[in-house]
Amino acid sequence: MRLSTTIVLGCALGLSLASTAFAQGTGRSLDIQPGARQNGMGAVGVAIADDATGVTWWNPAGLGFVNRAAVDLTYAQLVPGLASDVNYNYLTYVRPTSGWGAFGIGLVFLSYGTSEGTDPFGNSTGTFTSNEVSPAISYGTKLLPDLSVGASLKYIRIQLAPQSLSGVGATFGLDLAALYRIPAAKLNMAVNVQNLGPSVTFINEDERSPLSRNIKAGLAWDTYEMEGFKLLTAVDFDQSLVTDAFWQLHSGLELRYTDQIAGRVGYYYDPLGQLEGLTFGLGLGWKGLSLDFGSIPQAKDSGLPNVSKITLGYRF
Repeated sequence: MRLSTTIVLGCALGLSLASTAFAQGTGRSLDIQPGARQNGMGAVGVAIADDATGVTWWNPAGLGFVNRAAVDLTYAQLVPGLASDVNYNYLTYVRPTSGWGAFGIGLVFLSYGTSEGTDPFGNSTGTFTSNEVSPAISYGTKLLPDLSVGASLKYIRIQLAPQSLSGVGATFGLDLAALYRIPAAKLNMAVNVQNLGPSVTFINEDERSPLSRNIKAGLAWDTYEMEGFKLLTAVDFDQSLVTDAFWQLHSGLELRYTDQIAGRVGYYYDPLGQLEGLTFGLGLGWKGLSLDFGSIPQAKDSGLPNVSKITLGYRF
């Protein structure tokens, strides 16, 4: 038995809809940007990297500057109005180690919901669930007072159909990152090369799919600070390492008052994925506890409402 064309096409549609960006390669759970804060700012985060989500997914080099343990949980329903059981979950925990930087662990669970499979003759093989699971471990440390490097090693298991239909594949990926701070200019510069690793095989070696390898570069600037108010400006550029045709540009602003409330706005531009538009978000904080909301558009002409992401976090 083999994975039917119906299943492949159905999963491909689910993947493109589930990803907030039309990424290239396979393993959508590695592409979907976690963090309601970052998404509210136009999906920027490479050079910010100052919360648990930022230093494990956006840039593990940020772990070199971590001084408090923290935990974050992000949830999103990815295709609201079309499939309520397609959802994304990201849990991460970071902990600094005196003199050694910091470690982080993360776990992604991406559900594609329930589908019905068929064999090559069109006969039903029953219903099944499709999902991706990806645990990861991250580490970052300072090489210089203002320069940090980091890496994340992740495992990914992709189940598009039951094992009996050759619908399960697995591989691993590696992120390599650097973050440089210029305190006098209140400027951060960063880069992260993501998802380096072997391709995923489902049916046979001739049908291997590469991970969506990409490089992210970003700038973050503390633009204004006075009487408890802080204005942060950030911009990211993403370039696929699988195809030159896929690239993205992100920009955003965050206006924060102490650690209690923040408003965010941004712009998301993905020409190949036909995703373009404004993003917005809100953050609330109280005694180490934070709650963030971010909203980003989906592809043009999809007819689907914005994707909303919620992140609950705590700094110990």
